[in-house]
Amino acid sequence: MKEFSAQTGGRYTYADDLENLQELALAFAELFDDCDNFIVSGCEVMGSAISAGYVFLNGKLRSFSGATGLTSWPQYIYELNTTESVPYESGGAKVGRNIYGCTIGKSVPVTADPLTGKVPTSLAITSTGGLRMKDAFIGKYALLLDPANGSQIVNSLVNFAKDIQTNGDLTANKSVTIKNGAVSTRISYSGSTFSISSTGNSNTYQISVVDGVGIRFYCNNALIATIGHSSITFNKPLSSSQGTFGGLVLTGNHLYQGTANGTADAYINYYSYNGGITQFRNTHIGNGKGKSIISVTGSSNTVGIFGATTIASGVADGLVLKANALKTNNALTNAIAWTDSANATMARIGFISSEDNEFNINSASNNIRIMGATYVNIGPVIKENGVFLSERYAMITTMNTALDKKANTSDVYSTKQADAKFAKLAGGLSQFVSAIVSKSDCRSHIGAVGTDDLSKYAKLDQFLADMAGSEANKKKIRDNIGAASAGDYEPKMADSGWKLIKGSLYVRQIGNIVCIQGSTKTIHSGTVFTIPNTIAAPSHAVKHTIGFANNRTWVCKIAAGQRACQVVYCDASCNRSTEFSITYMV
Repeated sequence: MKEFSAQTGGRYTYADDLENLQELALAFAELFDDCDNFIVSGCEVMGSAISAGYVFLNGKLRSFSGATGLTSWPQYIYELNTTESVPYESGGAKVGRNIYGCTIGKSVPVTADPLTGKVPTSLAITSTGGLRMKDAFIGKYALLLDPANGSQIVNSLVNFAKDIQTNGDLTANKSVTIKNGAVSTRISYSGSTFSISSTGNSNTYQISVVDGVGIRFYCNNALIATIGHSSITFNKPLSSSQGTFGGLVLTGNHLYQGTANGTADAYINYYSYNGGITQFRNTHIGNGKGKSIISVTGSSNTVGIFGATTIASGVADGLVLKANALKTNNALTNAIAWTDSANATMARIGFISSEDNEFNINSASNNIRIMGATYVNIGPVIKENGVFLSERYAMITTMNTALDKKANTSDVYSTKQADAKFAKLAGGLSQFVSAIVSKSDCRSHIGAVGTDDLSKYAKLDQFLADMAGSEANKKKIRDNIGAASAGDYEPKMADSGWKLIKGSLYVRQIGNIVCIQGSTKTIHSGTVFTIPNTIAAPSHAVKHTIGFANNRTWVCKIAAGQRACQVVYCDASCNRSTEFSITYMV
């Protein structure tokens, strides 16, 4: 490095001397080469003004003249470089100085600087100030006691040999790890979930606070339990020597109602989901080897007992089946049923039908045996298939009385005598016709019609032709059945069907009505579409106006007797897709 030195005697000054001084200044600027742009001095924010000062921009020290009347933030101090010409001995003026200046604005220009050939660099100034030298330079290589913006970013690991004490909050954007030998505890956030995880020699335990869920407990990444806002859920077996739940106590091998009342109730599956009564529940009691002894099915209100049942009540009615109605009501239904392995009923005993008040013993697929030691006493009366035996079979006294009333042989007709006196069933009605009684007489007796009488009725194969005769008769028939004559109705109108005009626009003519429907794209001028020659043109002009969301309109029309649809007016609404519909008469 060359330093300027002057002795007595009048030293000449050379261009090299100036270059050496400039190199010294440029070498000093290299100290800040890795730093961001920063404020060297001044440039203080005071309300709507920024004081004058010096800034370091794009490797150059620059003078800032200050600014006033600022109404929005941030503002940007950006480089503004120029050149200055000086006269040369060889004649004329050439560039003699590069001036590295700066100015301020709401945004930074995106055009290249004439001196550097690149987009200008800038320094942002907010309502609280900008990046200063101690933060940009000293703060890049050391910890500051009082950073200008209240915080400092350290890009490498910092190790503290002793304890860290803080009078304010300790904030970590990722996680905090605490170690003690082989045990490590990590405190962290993942999204909205806060977790504390501790890892030892064999297991990892974790507590997570999940937003909207609650507190979760994990062991080796397996969920153990969740404490929510309304319940605690266990995903692993719950082990406790005793527990009290409401009035129920579970201790040892006993579950009992522990309320201090003279009588207390214990309910199992009395309610369902969320304590409501909208869903059925089943209850099973097993034998310890995977088999049910008692099963209660909620959906069918049934109880299944799979094994022998012993009733030792010591009272006359050891088993009571209680009906849903009083015994004076005919709606008694309660019975004992025997079923096979497929639940098909084999036999029933009890009140089976709700339509009567009978006690039934029923075995549709098997016989029934009733056996006593010496006799079976059934009374007071017996029915067979719903009929009293006294009404089905004759009693001895009744039969003797009836036999006394029987007819003797001498008192009845012989077959020959009966044939002469009575008509035979197989002989038909012809045996009634005689010289005295004619066929017509027989028909009048039974209200029948003869073949000669059928001429008075219309024949099916004539299809009303034999009833028509005159036009007056035909009209009366039409009036009776609600029909019209051939000239009273309008013939079906011609229908062209939907025909494609262009794109997604279609036209259809039914009779003298033409309808154009679909969608099209607006154009600025000219012909939008042309009606096919198979469709009639409008006899009078029609116009269609479309208003768009930007308050712009587009108008088109079809002149009378023309097929071309022409643009009439376009208010910056061309080249837009829109629905389209015109209907006219011809």
